[in-house]
Amino acid sequence: MNSLHTMAIVFIVAFLAFLVFIGIWAARKNKKGAGSVTTEYFLGGKTTPTFVLAMSYAASAVSAGSFIGDPGLLSTIGWPYYWIAIATVAGTAIPGLFIIRKMRLQSEKFGAITIADYCSQRYKSPGLKLYLSILMVICFTFTLVAQFKGAAILLEMYTGIPFKAALVVMLVVVIFFVSSGGLRSVAWTDCFMGCFMTVMSAMLVIAAISYVGGFGHIEEVLAGDYPSFNQIYESGSEAEVTVTAFGIPMLFLYGVFIMFCQPYITARYIALPDVKKSSIGKFLIIAILTAALFNLMFLVGLAGRVGFPDAEADYMTVTVSTELFPPILACIIMIGFFSAIVSTATSILLVVAQGVGGDIYGRLFKSATPKKEVLVTRVAAIVIGLIVLAFNMVEPPAFLQIFIYLGLTGVGSSMCMSLFCGVLWKKSRKEGAWASAIMGPATYLIWTQGLGLSWASGMGVAPIGAAVGMFVVSWVLNAVKGPDQELIEWADPYIDPK
Repeated sequence: MNSLHTMAIVFIVAFLAFLVFIGIWAARKNKKGAGSVTTEYFLGGKTTPTFVLAMSYAASAVSAGSFIGDPGLLSTIGWPYYWIAIATVAGTAIPGLFIIRKMRLQSEKFGAITIADYCSQRYKSPGLKLYLSILMVICFTFTLVAQFKGAAILLEMYTGIPFKAALVVMLVVVIFFVSSGGLRSVAWTDCFMGCFMTVMSAMLVIAAISYVGGFGHIEEVLAGDYPSFNQIYESGSEAEVTVTAFGIPMLFLYGVFIMFCQPYITARYIALPDVKKSSIGKFLIIAILTAALFNLMFLVGLAGRVGFPDAEADYMTVTVSTELFPPILACIIMIGFFSAIVSTATSILLVVAQGVGGDIYGRLFKSATPKKEVLVTRVAAIVIGLIVLAFNMVEPPAFLQIFIYLGLTGVGSSMCMSLFCGVLWKKSRKEGAWASAIMGPATYLIWTQGLGLSWASGMGVAPIGAAVGMFVVSWVLNAVKGPDQELIEWADPYIDPK
């Protein structure tokens, strides 16, 4: 193992040097860009190639969750949990056929650079942006805690660096990256890392399944030792299980409405260089194929449970890679894991810090200028990173993936109806947007904490609550007052705002 530690440290140092190079390059490009300071920093000047954005989209959609947390939960739940992979891949691509082009045009007309900014502009409600941004900062902090834990686990097992020291390494990496080049550095690095992750995923999935004798032997062992793992869905009390028959369609609602609307993902929609249907089609095809391959990593958890039954869930994929591969290949896989975590962590930290600098600071202080907003964003990235570090130092989450879903559901359910209805329903109203933004997260909390029901089904119930808020309030007010003609005209991306 010592040879693995030494080699892994060499690989990590080389990889970090590569990240530094990309960060410096992106910072220089931002300074030379023709767009505004905020457009260059937050949207990469809207000149990033479609292929790069698509790979970045897929790479940032997966994370410590898909490569460590999800395989770990699959190793404790079995095949029923794989519905999450199916629902997520479909959900992050299919809605784009109906949403991305018009959203991109509307954002251009509104001058919106974030999803919170889009919702605020679309419904002419500055307070909505402030509320969504504050909620995003709170919820995404939970998600970042899990990303940091995943990175620390990875570095600890491969390099021998103590867990807490590994947390500090992760902190330095993500803060440098977010502060230096903004979306441009994140997107280009995601692209390179995404290509690397593709090779790594294929290697590890094939090796793990082959090691345990293929799917037939996996099913045979599970039937004897873990019979519930071979079910299509879990049965029993909803409070005791995760993916029930009711939970499966709820997971698809999560994929379509929650995952698709994550601010760190939607930034790629707004950053697209053009709105040609061919470009959007190319973007979505690359994204769905790449995401599908990445999510095959779930299967490593199931194979690992058969081949290494005593391994801890959150350490399963790392255990499989170090046990099945010689040090040099294990180190290549490590870089793939680390790439997945860094790509998502930097994307999330960027939008959280951007929410503080661009949406909260820019909304509350009239003296805010684009340069000051970027400066506050960089400072916020440091502060939030330190908070996440402190949390992991004191009490890291037991199952990192549940922490990830907690944060994603809170944010996505607050924004999904404002985005979907903003694009597809001209008669949606400001009051409806507010109701959906409040009822989405509230529904999830009532379902999981108040009623004690499954967090997995709660991820799909949350957008239902948000939809009830949007449609009931909008329909009632439209019936009583009549449709808001100003918003209807404002929603048309082909009409200049008055």
